[in-house]
Amino acid sequence: MSTKTTNTNTTEMFNRIASSKGRFFGLYLNSGEAVNAQFRNLTNSYLTVFDRNSKTVRKFKKTSVARATV
Repeated sequence: MSTKTTNTNTTEMFNRIASSKGRFFGLYLNSGEAVNAQFRNLTNSYLTVFDRNSKTVRKFKKTSVARATV
C-alpha cells in the first residue's frame, strides 16, 4: 500500500512501529532529533508517539521521520 506521503520502505517502517506492542523504540527525525518513543496512533499523514524523555505525547508528520529502530 503506497500513499502520497510514503513509499514502500517507509510504509514497512510504519507497520513495524505500529506493531511494536507498547515497547519503546528510537525515532529519528529529518531535523536530526532523536526521540525515545512509544507508539500511540497512526493516520495517513501523522504519527503520534509518547516521548519518554519529555514525558509528553507528540505528533509528527510522516514525512519528517527519517528512520526508526524497532
